[in-house]
Amino acid sequence: MPDNPAAKTKFRPFLALLNKAAAAVNPGATTPARAHGVNLRGLDALRGLLATYVVLGHARWLLWAGHKTWIAQPHPWWEKMIAYASSGLRFGHEAVMVFFVLSGFFIHFRAAEMLAEGRIPAMRTRSFFKRRAHRLLPPYALALLLTLTLDQIGRVFFPMLYNGATPDSLINTQVGSGNFSSMATGPALVVLPKSLGVNFGTNGPLWSLAYEVVYYAFYPAWLAARRAGALAAYGGGAMFVIVFSFLVKSEFLQTVLIHYPVWLAGAGLAELLLAHRLPIKSIAAGPVAFAAFAALFFHPPIAATIALYAVGGAATVAMFALMPAPLHASRAFAGLEALGLRSYTIYVCHFPMLALASAWTFQRLGGRPMHGWLAAGGALATLAGCCAAFELCERHFLHARLKETAAKIPTP
Repeated sequence: MPDNPAAKTKFRPFLALLNKAAAAVNPGATTPARAHGVNLRGLDALRGLLATYVVLGHARWLLWAGHKTWIAQPHPWWEKMIAYASSGLRFGHEAVMVFFVLSGFFIHFRAAEMLAEGRIPAMRTRSFFKRRAHRLLPPYALALLLTLTLDQIGRVFFPMLYNGATPDSLINTQVGSGNFSSMATGPALVVLPKSLGVNFGTNGPLWSLAYEVVYYAFYPAWLAARRAGALAAYGGGAMFVIVFSFLVKSEFLQTVLIHYPVWLAGAGLAELLLAHRLPIKSIAAGPVAFAAFAALFFHPPIAATIALYAVGGAATVAMFALMPAPLHASRAFAGLEALGLRSYTIYVCHFPMLALASAWTFQRLGGRPMHGWLAAGGALATLAGCCAAFELCERHFLHARLKETAAKIPTP
């Protein structure tokens, strides 16, 4: 996207006035929080919110009695309010879609900066993959080791869940069906977990990392198309998805391709924000995201579903990217930002911890309790365990900006 000198000259007085007004409202704001108007700290807080949401949703599922069992018994009104409010934690898949948008946003961020400045971004493929490997592989290896260790402990002392013998058929299918066979271990070792249809132990959430790895592999070729023009990149990306999703025979690759536009929505959003061409404002992003995700209840065709994921995810990311800097002063924001820095470790490590706690409840209590205190306590303990895992591993592999932020924010 080339610069428009005439437009810059025309709007320079107006932009200068806006900058003076912003400085007057928030004179203590620091520039590292933003890059060309993008609130990077707001996006870190979004990552923390998403990671916490996923943990809470899984804790609710694994450590609290199912709704049918719970509703069959009488409960006081305040417990009913909590139970029905907790039903809002069922949208973990949608949260992962927002993670996909965030991934596309951050991977394309540097190139989008160059495009906004009228420069042609260069692609150093070797450096790109080396940087990705340095950032992602050590915490991922820790997650595999943690899964293997906790699952083996669970199989010895609390085998019911790991053998798929709990009273809950969904847990048996989605958690108890995982194993460490060659079908599960082979793909996991090449960072393509569940690509052959079998979870690596209980760590089912690793599936999304396999999608990310494929999108990273696509990126150098996609950026080459982007240098030729936006239509070649985004239009070509859409055609690529349509054509190859019909040609490939692998169910895994078909699903990865179908979701690729969600990742590309993040890349496109980065370009729009950095070029100041985004018509949406933060006040409108929230309702747009809510409407898009709410529309999924109508079960539209897969193409419409992916479009809703892309629009809703991009609107959510835009809302946090345009967050006013004064909100950084709140304790809630600081807590979410701290968890956001740890979100990758939280995501890849949390599930085997919760699975072990769930295995204990089935084995020792005969099922999940009716009250939600175990789920709440299990979620908090899991977040604490993941934060400890972050200190052990991921902290040493953060990129420069995140290292600086982590040094300023205490462990939650």
